[in-house]
Amino acid sequence: MREAAVVIATATILLSASAGQAAAATKVNFLHAVPGAGDATLAVSGGSGSSASLSGVGFGESSRYSSGPSGRVTVTLTVGGKRAARSSETLDDGAGYTVVAEPGSSGKVSLMAYKAGTAEAGSARVRGSHGAAELPSADFMVGDTKLGTLARGDVGDYVTVEPGTYAITARRPGSSDPVVEQSGVNLAAGTASTAYAVGSGGERARFVIVQDAVDAPEGGPATGLGGLSGDGGPPWLAALFAALAAGTLGGAVYMRTARRRGPSA
Repeated sequence: MREAAVVIATATILLSASAGQAAAATKVNFLHAVPGAGDATLAVSGGSGSSASLSGVGFGESSRYSSGPSGRVTVTLTVGGKRAARSSETLDDGAGYTVVAEPGSSGKVSLMAYKAGTAEAGSARVRGSHGAAELPSADFMVGDTKLGTLARGDVGDYVTVEPGTYAITARRPGSSDPVVEQSGVNLAAGTASTAYAVGSGGERARFVIVQDAVDAPEGGPATGLGGLSGDGGPPWLAALFAALAAGTLGGAVYMRTARRRGPSA
């Protein structure tokens, strides 16, 4: 039984370490909002941990979240194999970020890292972000609920709404006519999302909806961020859990049998 105790103790340590590492992982995704630019790659390097490379993202598209480094990092955007922009950002351990490439001043490209918020069970949280090049400011709406008046380059605060399907619009301040609109947006319970307005400058203005966070069901493993449900822990964890359970059950059966038999001769 001493060997079984050692196995159980070792498994517990490994599981605790793995859970701690998963909780501390920084996640990054990339949103391409530069009109007229071809497919782009975003690289995140430096800081602590491994680097991340998010490639083949076209205009108006968002990548999946990927594990990346935390701390002070360098973010580099390349288009057609040539560097288009570079910036330094500070990414917190265990947080999620969407890095948006959007038009900046004097024809340059700007890189902005927006930190993801948390999800709340039973509610839907949503915020707006304004990156449409030819709309100086706009009122962002989800259904009849105002998300805020945002200037270009701004991101608003999260607003909590009832889960459901909505039309999300951006209107010129004081106007009821939408300039950017997307209907049929599903805001599910237990999610936090950002509606990014992108386009103009030759590209049709549109919204890109990014799911920032998902509240895991009670008793289930937290995925942490939208689009990560398929990016779970290493497969050996499941086997380790099974082995641990089998070992514990086997030990209990052995002890019960030994008590019935009494001491051996």
